[in-house]
Amino acid sequence: HHTPTWHTTPTPPTTPHTPLPTYPFQHHHYWLKTDGTATDIGAVGLDGSGHPLLGAVVRLPESDAAVFTNRVSLRTQPWLAEHALSGTVLVPGTALLELVVRAGDELGATAVSELVVEAPLTLPETGGTQLRVFVGEADDTGLRPVTVHSRADDADVDAAWTRHVAGQLHTEPRPAPAAGPESWPPAGAEPVAVDGFYDAQRAAGYEFGPLFRGLRAVWTRGEEVFAEVELPDDTDLSAFLLHPALLDSALHAAAFLPSRRGEETPARLPFAWNDAVLHATGATALRVRVNPVGADDIAVEATDPTGAPVASVGRLVTRPVDTDRVGAGAGVADMLFTTGWTPLPVDGARPPAEPEPDTVLDLTDDRAADEDLPRRSRDLVTRALEAIKAHLGAAEPTAPLVILTRDARHDPAMASVWGLARVAQSENPGQVVLADVDDTAASRALLPAAVATGEPQLALRDGAVLVPRLTRLRSEETGPVGLDAEGTVLITGGTGTLGALVARRLVTHHGVRHLLLTSRRGSDAPGAGRLRDELTALGATVTVAAADIGDRAAVAGLLAGIPVDHPLTAVIHSAAVLDDGVLTSLDAERVDRVFGPKVDGAWNLHLLTEHLGLSAFVLFSSASGTLGNAGQGNYAAGNGFLDGLAAYRRRLGLPGLSLAWGLWEQASEMTGALLDGTRGHLKREVLAMSDEEGLLLFDAALRGDGSAQDPSVVVPVKLSLTALRQSANPPAVLGDLVPRTRPTARQAAAEPSDSFLDRLRRVTTPERSKQLLDMVLAHTAATLGHAAPGAVDGRQAFKDLGFDSLAAVDLRNRIGASTGLRLPATLVFDYPTPTALARHVEQQLGLGEEGGGDSGVDGTAAAVLAELHRLDASLDRLLLEPDDRAEVADRLRKLAAKWHGSGAAADSDLELATDEEILRLAEAELDLPQAPNA
Repeated sequence: HHTPTWHTTPTPPTTPHTPLPTYPFQHHHYWLKTDGTATDIGAVGLDGSGHPLLGAVVRLPESDAAVFTNRVSLRTQPWLAEHALSGTVLVPGTALLELVVRAGDELGATAVSELVVEAPLTLPETGGTQLRVFVGEADDTGLRPVTVHSRADDADVDAAWTRHVAGQLHTEPRPAPAAGPESWPPAGAEPVAVDGFYDAQRAAGYEFGPLFRGLRAVWTRGEEVFAEVELPDDTDLSAFLLHPALLDSALHAAAFLPSRRGEETPARLPFAWNDAVLHATGATALRVRVNPVGADDIAVEATDPTGAPVASVGRLVTRPVDTDRVGAGAGVADMLFTTGWTPLPVDGARPPAEPEPDTVLDLTDDRAADEDLPRRSRDLVTRALEAIKAHLGAAEPTAPLVILTRDARHDPAMASVWGLARVAQSENPGQVVLADVDDTAASRALLPAAVATGEPQLALRDGAVLVPRLTRLRSEETGPVGLDAEGTVLITGGTGTLGALVARRLVTHHGVRHLLLTSRRGSDAPGAGRLRDELTALGATVTVAAADIGDRAAVAGLLAGIPVDHPLTAVIHSAAVLDDGVLTSLDAERVDRVFGPKVDGAWNLHLLTEHLGLSAFVLFSSASGTLGNAGQGNYAAGNGFLDGLAAYRRRLGLPGLSLAWGLWEQASEMTGALLDGTRGHLKREVLAMSDEEGLLLFDAALRGDGSAQDPSVVVPVKLSLTALRQSANPPAVLGDLVPRTRPTARQAAAEPSDSFLDRLRRVTTPERSKQLLDMVLAHTAATLGHAAPGAVDGRQAFKDLGFDSLAAVDLRNRIGASTGLRLPATLVFDYPTPTALARHVEQQLGLGEEGGGDSGVDGTAAAVLAELHRLDASLDRLLLEPDDRAEVADRLRKLAAKWHGSGAAADSDLELATDEEILRLAEAELDLPQAPNA
């Protein structure tokens, strides 16, 4: 603490104040208002537990079971911050035991038969954690099941819970042990110095605050350890049965067992409690006796300073813990997905009409051999791209374009078409349908009915219709990943952001000792030398090589240079290049640019390693190929190829795993463009995962590579299901995670008769124009992520608001959904302000004579005015040189004179205005409301 020193300073001379803009002081509340008072849990039908960690209790009806619920944070329980492991606040195992014992008391279960800690419970620095403690009904032997679960305070309502402990409680009272020894310390016990004990614990990773530094004295006698522990004088016991910090300090005595002294063992955590009984409450100091039970387990007896029993543990099992990984995996179970196929009921009794031939692209006739899958993929993607562009360019398509593929799950070329088409569906909702069909007549016969369901993606198998749905994948969080420490692991793109992260992970967590990192620039790539030095210091042999992975000869040369003593045993392909743009801007050349390193590189690696008996073949794909991220059609097509290649290899009996990554916090070329800024239709729904989360997902997915029961394509992505529920058009593949909500009765009654268009028809022309502008402003603000339409001025140019082609597509889709209009993707470039766009929408709707007011404009005049409007919009966009401006102004004068029919008089009048004035007037007119007779 420092005493403040006050200084007297002269008053500065008065200077004119700079006027501040008003917009920083607009009043928008982004947090819930609260008066700081606690919620009355009784008002919502709950009972208080009386325990600071348990919160409320719910006794279940018609059951002798109970659920305890609470929210725990460092704000509500600041003392927990004094128990940390390598910088992560770790709820002590003794606190979990306290929770369970107190919950058992509620139901008459007075002792813990067994309690296994399955996962450590960590707390974030800010925010809280939801807790649920469940105590079930007693079985025939008198044992009650008990579990403790948690999840983040801000988790989605259906996010998975992490189970931390599971066990059983005794309902029969347990006998208290005999009183402690009459003399203290016991006869024959030798004192042991405890100075420096907590410094050594800190070096092992434990970070204890004063509350948890309770060990005061230690004695040993043979294999036994005796100790004294106590809490600080100012400790608030706050209704604890036995304060977790006091019992945790008692367990520190185990470090002085003769079998453990002098060993450089890693930090240990309680793993399993057996026959744990609390005999007395409210202790502030304990005398402790620790006995070894077996090789690593201990028995604990604790008394108060008078020798009266306080607590006993018949057997406590402890386990070493990796201090670098504590808390890192919290919640990652919610981020691992795979695509399943769900049956879709289809009414075949009344099949719709067959799709028109010009609305079907049948790619099933492609039965070429697989010797050159990249070429086939390019050909099929180009065919699909041209067909989609032609369909979107048609004046008035009567039905969506149906793209037929065959075996797209295992054929990389067909899978690449699915990647492209999924993006087309995101950019142009309702305009493209994907159907993967087999050769059976029953499947073909069901096609019209399947398309009529409105599902954008379908698979028809032997007369059944299936739809793809993303489902959570439960994968093992522990165990080996099957990599050979003596073999070489090749990482393409190994000097890039993700490649470097994975390289470090393989060395530090999976024992890999030989790495071959390749990129186009090799050692000249930024940070390559530093990365090599870092990995070398960690004990790895690292080679950084420059190679074009899309060149088969270059890849062959690269593999030939791997030493025979450390042969290639695993491949991780993360090389990629981007060339993003909306689908209508793509062509074969832009597809080819993306396919080079990604598709050609993957195929070259497959062909040149399929005989080597690899233990892992991992492809870094992208969620854009699964979710259809707008603006990445060519990239999604390339990732579709990787997804198909992984399944293709599995079918051949080879390892194959495609990781369709979502967004990482540490952006790379591959993931940084996914949903960046205003890009993509899922920018608020897909969250960024931390590097550690991503690497834990990598570990979990890698353990299944090559296993027949594990999927070949895994989607590690962090989704906000809450945001997805509020999304106007979530991808259909997320249908099982985000089920559609029922409309309210009021909505159902309004939809057929009180649509937005109906309301427009009932109002006057000025009101109609205002409502259309309000609609455009609202959708513009939503596209930009603003909270309210007022954040956007109707006269601001879209380009000044930060719109790019992807934001333009998003806005186009929103307006199309509101109005039913089919609008071009270049909408905001053709009509560069919200006001101009609203006028265009009004003209396209053809409501001039149907509004409640008198427009004063007949059909012919409306057509002329529409042309003049387009001219206005063109003038607003042009940046002309002075000579060009003069030529345009002269042409405008002549047109006006010709229309008036009196050239001399009109010329005379118009000459009074300068060229600059005329153009300025034309620009101003674009954003000013016009009178009915304008």
